[in-house]
Amino acid sequence: MSRYNQKVKRTVETVTNHQGGTGVKYDPKLELIAILTTGLDNSYYEKLSDRENRFVQLIDELSKKDIEFVAKALVYARTVVGQRSVTHFGSVSLVKHLSGSAIGKRFFSKRDKNGKTGGIVYRLDDVLEIIAAYQHFNPGKPLPNSMKKGFKMALESADAYELAKYQGKGKAVSLVDVINLVRPKPTTPQMEGVFKDLMTGKLKQFNTIEDKNSKAGQDVAAKVKSGEITKAQAEVELTHAKESNYSELIATRKIGYMALLRNLRNIIQNGANPELIKGACDLLTDERLIRKSLIFPHQIDIALEVLLQEVSSSAARPFVTALNKAYELAIPNLVELFSHGRTAVVIDTSGSMHGGYGSYASMNGKKINANPIDKAALIGATLAKGIGADLYQFSSSTEEIRYNPSDSINTIKNTCLNQQGRVGHGTDFGSIFTRLQSSGKYDRIFIISDLQGGDRIVTNSPFQTYKSKHGEPFIYTVDIQGYGTTMFKPGNKLVQLFGYSADIYEMIKKAEIDPKAILREIEAIVI
Repeated sequence: MSRYNQKVKRTVETVTNHQGGTGVKYDPKLELIAILTTGLDNSYYEKLSDRENRFVQLIDELSKKDIEFVAKALVYARTVVGQRSVTHFGSVSLVKHLSGSAIGKRFFSKRDKNGKTGGIVYRLDDVLEIIAAYQHFNPGKPLPNSMKKGFKMALESADAYELAKYQGKGKAVSLVDVINLVRPKPTTPQMEGVFKDLMTGKLKQFNTIEDKNSKAGQDVAAKVKSGEITKAQAEVELTHAKESNYSELIATRKIGYMALLRNLRNIIQNGANPELIKGACDLLTDERLIRKSLIFPHQIDIALEVLLQEVSSSAARPFVTALNKAYELAIPNLVELFSHGRTAVVIDTSGSMHGGYGSYASMNGKKINANPIDKAALIGATLAKGIGADLYQFSSSTEEIRYNPSDSINTIKNTCLNQQGRVGHGTDFGSIFTRLQSSGKYDRIFIISDLQGGDRIVTNSPFQTYKSKHGEPFIYTVDIQGYGTTMFKPGNKLVQLFGYSADIYEMIKKAEIDPKAILREIEAIVI
């Protein structure tokens, strides 16, 4: 028996969660990550103002102990996960702690996407949004020096395309306003001319579909006004002009991935030729372009849903096939991930998961994936197909969802959504393990949920009974709401994942070896 190096008993802070059950409070760093990866919105259990206050309190608390971690977590959320508004608000909340810090101006500098160094500015419009947020919460106050120095560096390292694209014309804060505030110095005579054009309103966007289609519309309208062509001829000419614009940007690969997703319906409606459709499909399924764009996998799923709902099946078919492939390319290869043992994937379909609150994604103004259950079903379908797992849903009780592994992820997702409500509307985490006992031993169990339950799973007998019968499995919790508590005690076989982006799948690849992989990823960020 060891006399000196004795086991340390972990202290776990239990709390009553939103559902009224016994939850476990996250470590503050994990709670910060949970908010950063799930965003700031009204949700079923939490008002936006309450969530913002909790976020600010966490930043204040952690900055006193480890300000670099907070800064790195914000950069990670913006540049790896792809979050925007929550990182802008977080940057404003952090700025008061950066005074005298060595990372102050570096934090507000531009991120070097190739060298993977630098700060929170991933695109130049981040500068505009952060300043607008700062002015909103600090009316009348001048910009802090750290912001001014960092943004000055960001503008000086920008190219003409970025300056033209992210001018922010007509917004409360524009690039002209920022230049007047931070006084960047152009690095070359050419850029001096670009800055001059920007300041005088002469700098025009180029190589964007919006710019080209707008110009085509103006040219055609001028011809109609002069009597050169009729209105009927104008419609035909404008259609051909737009098709030519799409063809040029796709052929030269100068159209952004998100812009391409948003324009798929327009490409079809403009009577696209087969060569254009093939070129668009080739771009959609370019894995390198998908990764570089920081596209959320669910944004690809949204584009697919829009096409399926609004465009005839025959016209949309090539893009449907390409988008299904693109979605799978946006996810790390999971096929060989858990080739050993058995895996269960369990989706929470309780009342709080489809209450009509929280953030939603949209495409062309159409709300899709509006509720947490939509997100959970998509993640569950991705994992089930990618790993070859058994799929379940739980609420008041738990049941298996039968699915065809040959189906697309989108189809499996809709299979899950069509079966919600069959197991009630409560939230009994214990029912998961009661049901799984009869299914035999699972080596790992994924639970995709808001992690608010009415029971006491931390001391619950069904979980203990399952472990006694089958051994302790790895438990992967995917928290898609970020309320700050979970239902499971920390341990070597608990892996905590957060959010709704491709990053959770990257973490899964590492987490069974290192359950704290996400903390190490953030700590490795270089600012």
